[in-house]
Amino acid sequence: MKIALTTIGSRGDIQPCIALGIELQKRGHHTAILTHPWAKQIVNFYGLSHIPVGDDIDINDTARQFVENSSNNLKGFRFALNFIFSRLRNCHKDFLAGLKDFDLVIGHGIVGKGEADMLEKPFVTVSIETMGLEKEYWKTRNFIREAALFLSDKLMGALFGKPYLQFRKDIGAPPPGKKDKYPYLAIVPIPVLLQKPHRAWKETTELTGFLFAETPDEYNPPEDLQGFLKNSEKPILVTFGSMFHNHEQTLQLFNVICDALAKSRSRAILIMPDLKQLEIAIPETIFLADQIPYSWLLNHVTLVVHHFGFGTTAEVLKAGLPSIPIPHIFDQKIRASKIFKKGYAHKPLQIHKINADILANSIIQTQNDAELIKKCRNAGKEISRENGVSKAADLIDNYLKDY
Repeated sequence: MKIALTTIGSRGDIQPCIALGIELQKRGHHTAILTHPWAKQIVNFYGLSHIPVGDDIDINDTARQFVENSSNNLKGFRFALNFIFSRLRNCHKDFLAGLKDFDLVIGHGIVGKGEADMLEKPFVTVSIETMGLEKEYWKTRNFIREAALFLSDKLMGALFGKPYLQFRKDIGAPPPGKKDKYPYLAIVPIPVLLQKPHRAWKETTELTGFLFAETPDEYNPPEDLQGFLKNSEKPILVTFGSMFHNHEQTLQLFNVICDALAKSRSRAILIMPDLKQLEIAIPETIFLADQIPYSWLLNHVTLVVHHFGFGTTAEVLKAGLPSIPIPHIFDQKIRASKIFKKGYAHKPLQIHKINADILANSIIQTQNDAELIKKCRNAGKEISRENGVSKAADLIDNYLKDY
């Protein structure tokens, strides 16, 4: 079969599509990822075909806007909605043209759903956000509980559903759920230890566990990074993924990191792309790295300070490493709080209130928290055993057999 995977957003949004695309390709399917032009190098690095959609956005500038517009969760949510639907409109014509020759569309959430319906193609959603999953109500006789769920979802639907319905109307797609030609399948790439199945989810909503792509065999890490790793004991990793900041905040955050490392007597690999825009001397205790495959890098560090983006969080949990959350935007804040409460991370730090003493103490506490370290190690083993990408591919293969 010819299978298209559609997504928009950051690398963390694209990575699950890459993992699933690799697995489906191993099984004999022809796969391609339809996403932003800037992602071509990443997609091709894993041996997958890339079809560009929409304008060649500056993902770093976009990430900076997300950070600047996430002073509170409501503001961040509204900005995210505006970004999603403006990008979907911008990508629509390319999605519509690019999907014509495919047998199946696998979309990140709702991405590509409208175009798949217009082309009468079967669509499977892979959703890291459970809020938008379809539900079936009134399954139990507990009227009060069922009514509360129904009304709560209606309220959330008014916030998110209205712009989605308008988008579909604007592009000429039929109303969602009307005369669906193909069966429904939703894949939720989250492990059971973090997400329990909801009683109202449709029966064909499946938790698989995270979707991971292994490091390509031909990958060779930079020699200077290998030298840094050999020089002393394992460092920690500090990474903010694709999160960019203004120059003032970048400098302030870098100084906090440097001072905290000195106070905690630690050394670190630092992935902070916006730092390269400034002329700053880097201490010998820090290795400033480009994007390194986490599946390789996380074997060489002891703990991770990070923003709690979905992709980074998944990789850190799989590696069995303790982490210190410094979330930047609303979904990261929610994720960091949830994982801290479950006992797999240090208490989240607030990016606008962090200082060297707070970060240094958090590093020392995490390094000495034997219970946290053990719990993270066990979680990593459980997540690795799930083999989410194989489960997801099995679901896709079975879905294809049904039609």
